[in-house]
Amino acid sequence: MTNAWSGARAEGDVLPRTPRDFEGPYYPVGDRNPTNDLIVGDPHDRVLNFSGQVLNTQGEPLGNALFDFWHADPLGRYKHPRDRSPGERWDDFLYWGEAMTDADGRFGLRTYVPGDYGSRPPHIHFKVRSAEKVLLTSQVYFAELGGARGRSRSSDAVERQTVNLHGDGDNSVKANLQIVV
Repeated sequence: MTNAWSGARAEGDVLPRTPRDFEGPYYPVGDRNPTNDLIVGDPHDRVLNFSGQVLNTQGEPLGNALFDFWHADPLGRYKHPRDRSPGERWDDFLYWGEAMTDADGRFGLRTYVPGDYGSRPPHIHFKVRSAEKVLLTSQVYFAELGGARGRSRSSDAVERQTVNLHGDGDNSVKANLQIVV
């Protein structure tokens, strides 16, 4: 799985939209973290360099959009008052951030590879916003970490939400997601 739309498009053809997915029970509360780097100080777990591009259904980039993202730490814990998972939350991990797309609709972020919790495979929640309007709420899954196992979606929909992890140096990986709104 590469999560890349490929092939020539005839004029008027549209890209399939990225499937909507649930926001989850742990949408962040409190002050926003207006940063695309959730790691404070030196990393002490596997780093994920995550990038993407936001396009409309005609394949045109969506610049100046906000990519709002949140996920569990590598041990599967969210920093949210309703998450009762045992253990201390990491002070050197922000759990929630945001990245703005550039004129080409591209964004990037640096975080940890999320952990699984319960029966949920590792994933990152996200919202794409433009002019204060939420255009999409979804999740991204990782093929090497179980993909979207247990999700009752068509294989085509799951493929558009699943990315591969690639080595990116010592104790870090990278992944890329194309998002169509």
